[in-house]
Amino acid sequence: MGERVAFDATLYREDALQAAVDAYSEVAKIEVSQGEGSFDAEFTDVGDYDPKMIVHAFANHVLHETIARRRQAALDTDS
Repeated sequence: MGERVAFDATLYREDALQAAVDAYSEVAKIEVSQGEGSFDAEFTDVGDYDPKMIVHAFANHVLHETIARRRQAALDTDS
């Protein structure tokens, strides 16, 4: 079993999580599942990388994607 992280579904967007999975697809194998109130991501096959570093960088990417997508959605509704 690899590293695992849960993203609270009330805070993070599912499409932002998927964008991060796509961005990290060449670095690690990431399996996403729906938890109870969360999206769970499990990391395996990280090669020579430090698994904890990959998880932290990935989490930052999910946060960035969530913020960017929420800002865009707000702009779209203001138009």
